[in-house]
Amino acid sequence: MLQIDLAGLAGTGNRFIVDLERGKPTLQLQKVLDVLDLMGLEVIVQRKGTG
Repeated sequence: MLQIDLAGLAGTGNRFIVDLERGKPTLQLQKVLDVLDLMGLEVIVQRKGTG
């Protein structure tokens, strides 16, 4: 999938997708979670050392 296609599906700008791929630390968490959900991915949070 192209960045521009993902941006369109996620309702974000292409710049957001580029920044997400580059690991920009100041992205809005909800937008990141929405893009991951759209891609069929999820974030799992657990205590350090338990996995």
